[in-house]
Amino acid sequence: MTANTGEDGKKDLTVSQVDRQNILNNPYALQEIEKAAQIRGIPFEGKTVVVKEQVAKFFEVTPRTIDNYLEQYGDELRQNGYEVLRGKRLKTFKLAIPASDVSETDFVNIKAPIIGIFDFRAFLDLSVTGSTTAGRSATILPSPSPNGLKLKG
Repeated sequence: MTANTGEDGKKDLTVSQVDRQNILNNPYALQEIEKAAQIRGIPFEGKTVVVKEQVAKFFEVTPRTIDNYLEQYGDELRQNGYEVLRGKRLKTFKLAIPASDVSETDFVNIKAPIIGIFDFRAFLDLSVTGSTTAGRSATILPSPSPNGLKLKG
């Protein structure tokens, strides 16, 4: 057993950023995990994105908890697709919301001058880095639940 593996010999993605990046840089793995997760997001610039409030709801945590993850893992999450929208891109994003099946009630303040968005890579990275902080592991599996995610605690 090495420092980055569990007792079962499998890699522990909560420990190694390199191992996380290997998964996040594998387009086939991302595609399969995204299908299994059944995320309901907003189509924007050719990809599906979610906002902080949706992520918080999905993981059954508060938006402040997501803020804490952003503070702790911000550089890594930005590298993997988290970004803050302002100006013209924000206006374009807000126009995309009514065309999606996401309710505007999922947003705390849709009129905000900036909004942070997570693409699927950033969302997946957060699910692993966040599980380290929260003390529980997130396992994305197909399920009958509306969000497709099961949390193991």
